[in-house]
Amino acid sequence: MRAIPQKIYILKFIGEQGIVTVSDVARHLFQSEKADIVRITMHQLGIAHRQYPGIQNGVWYIDNPKLYELLKFYFPNLPRFSVRPVFHDQIPHYLGLNRIRTTFERSSKFIIEQWWSEQYIRSLPIEERVSFSNSKIPDAIFWRKKQDGSLQKYFLEYERSPKSKERYEIILPSYANREDTRNRNVIYICQTTFIKDKLSNIEARLARIGKLQRAGVCFQFITLDGFYNSYGINQLNKEEQRNENNQSMLETAAV
Repeated sequence: MRAIPQKIYILKFIGEQGIVTVSDVARHLFQSEKADIVRITMHQLGIAHRQYPGIQNGVWYIDNPKLYELLKFYFPNLPRFSVRPVFHDQIPHYLGLNRIRTTFERSSKFIIEQWWSEQYIRSLPIEERVSFSNSKIPDAIFWRKKQDGSLQKYFLEYERSPKSKERYEIILPSYANREDTRNRNVIYICQTTFIKDKLSNIEARLARIGKLQRAGVCFQFITLDGFYNSYGINQLNKEEQRNENNQSMLETAAV
């Protein structure tokens, strides 16, 4: 069996997430105190980077296709990632998703067995994309390992800014009509309370007019602050706090 160097795990995380910071990678490796070593390794790998306001050491991404060939050598079952353009206005969304993923991974409340990012799903052959089109790929799909060893599947959407009501009226029923969405396993993490309330109201309306079976079947809507309070370290890096008023998202699903 081929030994996998840590630098390849770093490369894999960057390939999956698309755009990262040094601290994102260090958190993913459970080595937050070794950020300098991670940064040096990323330099040695030839990971591209650019300055970004408020982010020490900037943001990092892969712009060399040969790095993806190296990744496939160690992980032949990964989809074939390709170099994608970096758009400045999308960076906050990427970084928010990195923080959400690493918070899930570091939580003591459950074990994440597998994580498919949008980049991962988009790179799959059409026949393996679990019936998602290019325009409706979720921000992530992940599987949680239960105590009995079985896996629970979840769909994740990070709503940093609100979409139009008309778009949500297409997206929510498309999720609800899938065979693998039930027991609230579609999680919307919303940047603001306004977005969370908007989604809840649209879900309720769609249920009233018969476009959804009923509210509360497929979806969970939670604010970003509520997520951090429930599942990990908050944005001020304080000790993890349990939100007694917020029922655990993952404990309610049984897929």
